[in-house]
Amino acid sequence: MEIIEYIQKQFAGARRQVDAVLKDTTQEQLNWTPPGTANSIGVTLVHMISSEDIFFHQFLQSQKSLWETENWGEKIGLSAPPGHTQGWDEIKNKVLELEPVLAYGKSVWAATDAYIGRLSPAELDRKVTILTGERLTADIVLMQASHILGHAGEIAAIKGIQGVKGLPF
Repeated sequence: MEIIEYIQKQFAGARRQVDAVLKDTTQEQLNWTPPGTANSIGVTLVHMISSEDIFFHQFLQSQKSLWETENWGEKIGLSAPPGHTQGWDEIKNKVLELEPVLAYGKSVWAATDAYIGRLSPAELDRKVTILTGERLTADIVLMQASHILGHAGEIAAIKGIQGVKGLPF
């Protein structure tokens, strides 16, 4: 198997996991805040999607994020995505609607898939500066696949704490 095909399979699998954990999620479940310092499903979901958007657009392609170019903040009702340097305080008490967040996710996923489809093995060795310093493109891409899976597990656990099935299996 070629490396690009492997990366595509990783992202496809991660997305299937996200779709599975979000199945039948209600507005109430989306916005419920668990005890302790954990975030709601909505906060986690917006962070997961916006991180992919920012890493793939700003860091890897030196472009504006879809959050900016497609006005997702306005559509979702937030001035900034949660994570990195801002946005956490605003979203903590915000009631989110699932549909605009999912639409943002579909837009980001399509853009990521297109980018991965254009990747070459040589491009994976390109060094890119991100928040924590210089990393290879391959490291950033695979880190994002892991990031998605980690948050999918977190969402499943938050649903479980609410007494509903987090994973369909």
